[in-house]
Amino acid sequence: MLIIRAGGLGDFIQTLPAIYILKNLAQPSKLDLLGTRRFGILGENRYYFDKVYDIEEAFFTPLFSQDLIPRLALRDYFASVDIVLCYTPDEQGILRKNLYALGVKKVIYCPPFRGVGNVVEWLAKPIMELGIINSLDCLPPPMIFPSKEDDEKALGLLCGIEKEKVKIAIHPGSGSQKKCWPVENWLSFCQRIQKMGCRLILIMGPAEMERKELSEIPADVRIINQDLPSVGAILKLCNLFCGHDSGITQLAMAVGCPSIALFGPTDPTTWMYPRLDKRFKILWNKERRLTFSVDEVFSCFLKCLKEGV
Repeated sequence: MLIIRAGGLGDFIQTLPAIYILKNLAQPSKLDLLGTRRFGILGENRYYFDKVYDIEEAFFTPLFSQDLIPRLALRDYFASVDIVLCYTPDEQGILRKNLYALGVKKVIYCPPFRGVGNVVEWLAKPIMELGIINSLDCLPPPMIFPSKEDDEKALGLLCGIEKEKVKIAIHPGSGSQKKCWPVENWLSFCQRIQKMGCRLILIMGPAEMERKELSEIPADVRIINQDLPSVGAILKLCNLFCGHDSGITQLAMAVGCPSIALFGPTDPTTWMYPRLDKRFKILWNKERRLTFSVDEVFSCFLKCLKEGV
């Protein structure tokens, strides 16, 4: 069986509940992913996938061509694939036609989410079409399982932090500036946390490295451009995470780190798993930009500490 799923980190994580059910209940003898490799490795040999292939590789380019010129190696690969679950936009049906031409017996197509309803439930509807489940009520939350090697690398990256100290992870970025809390607010918020004696771990990816103003945010450890399985393992070790509507926030939740998500202007009832438990707090701002005060977010932070950190 093959899953075709491109897109961003959040897109990948939102699809995991459907894939978890597929893996757990259908128990395919082999399950591969054709998608964005740097995200897909979160599932490669970590419960979900036997193998992850990069959808950008030239090897797979003929799949998306109107005039399929089949290569022997491509035919050899798809000869062992019975079912393809396709999340890649294919309005004209070119990809599906080519998959059948290569010998795939069944292709389940999930059209792009149009923003109506809940995205996690939308992505799970093909599983119902396969008859594996008959209700979306049993849909589990997105889950990611770092490997033993990921855990060991995370411990090494956090070796400067005392074990007994409360560890707070921060990710001040997002794919859109509209979703970002002002830097001066992050600065004040983090200073308050450090005054309490907590240890701050700042998660920085390529997009955050381009924003020089973020370098002013205080931190005890800066995790910069690390691979996502290592970042996931680090977040699993943290007592609390705080971030925006972003893929990293979804990663924190997927590894089970109690989290505060500053959400807006997007709607969390549309873009987040619909049945989050009490470990996860969503602060939703419906304005065009995030206007939470530092006091407001810090109050939520203190409440989270009191409830269980």
